[in-house]
Amino acid sequence: MNGQRKLLLSLSVAILLFLSIGYWGIKPERIDYPAYLSFSPDKDGIKAFRLLLEKKGKAAKEWRQSWRFLPQEQGQALLVIEPGPLQPGEQEAIMDWVAEGNDLILFQQDPELTELFTIEYTAEPDTLWSDVEVMEPEDGGIEKASVETDARLLGDDDITALLADEYGILAARKEVGAGSVTLFLTPEWLQNENILEHGHFELLWPYLQGAYTAVWFDEFHHGYQQQPGLLAVYPEWLLFITVQIALALLLWIWWKGKRFGPVYTLREWVVRRGDETMLAVAGWYERRRLAKDACRHQEQYLRRLFQEKWGLPAAASDQEVVRAAKNRWDDHAVSRLGALLKRLQDIQTEKRYGGAELIRDSKWIDEIISRLEKE
Repeated sequence: MNGQRKLLLSLSVAILLFLSIGYWGIKPERIDYPAYLSFSPDKDGIKAFRLLLEKKGKAAKEWRQSWRFLPQEQGQALLVIEPGPLQPGEQEAIMDWVAEGNDLILFQQDPELTELFTIEYTAEPDTLWSDVEVMEPEDGGIEKASVETDARLLGDDDITALLADEYGILAARKEVGAGSVTLFLTPEWLQNENILEHGHFELLWPYLQGAYTAVWFDEFHHGYQQQPGLLAVYPEWLLFITVQIALALLLWIWWKGKRFGPVYTLREWVVRRGDETMLAVAGWYERRRLAKDACRHQEQYLRRLFQEKWGLPAAASDQEVVRAAKNRWDDHAVSRLGALLKRLQDIQTEKRYGGAELIRDSKWIDEIISRLEKE
């Protein structure tokens, strides 16, 4: 009994030791995401806000390419939260994209798009507790919020103030073409640890629930890049023309009756009428110097066609064949047929008849045979 207890105690200690070593030895490290990522569950991420958008039926997606490749459609929104440095030409590209009827919603304490908004700085500490007033709509009320930036926006006739505290404007909107650019100087309000603190959510939500066909979260300027495909370097009009030409080419090939599958050769052709058999017979005729016999075999086939096509007997004379041809062919063809029949009679009386003569006469006979087979 004591031995069994010692065995169970030893086994329990071994299991605990094994689990302890496994937990502390191979414990997976927690991924340290950069701040303001839409898929980051960290305190400084904004995954909670993205999930809220998706729950409300918004088509929230990640954008991992340069702004030069944004979809050229209307009714979209691009959320840019504390982005890294812009690439050359991106500022012009995003302004053109907005002017087409899209919205850029920028959360940044020190924005680069300074030509649209004028920034001033206060002498207050970095973290302030403010009573933030909703300027647009006018009856929005006042919410308590934490403000970490000492920057404020100056009012202008071209901009619409959205949020403000006692030190100045914290958020504003500016119309650009058919779209708009909205700037918030408080990106920290979107973070997972802050979104539900104080009145942050109530202050931001009214300006982020537009009727957008797509809401893009910019991750390209957070270091998450997806290179565009090979076709992205070509203009759309060139791709369209290329596709049309390809379709036209396929239709032309189909119209010409080309085959796209394997061509199966009948076994009878391979066994009884194959190329090897024909070459062997031709070689045998050549070695035996039977060119005259080969020509006679072609003549017999020609006369069999006369019988099948015109109903002439096999022993019909050349004059009967020519008379029958006059009722069916033109004068030139009849003349060619008469000359061929005379040539075949002369061959039988020649003493020497070689391969060169056979080739020339065979082409002549094939011409008449082809005409008969088409009838």
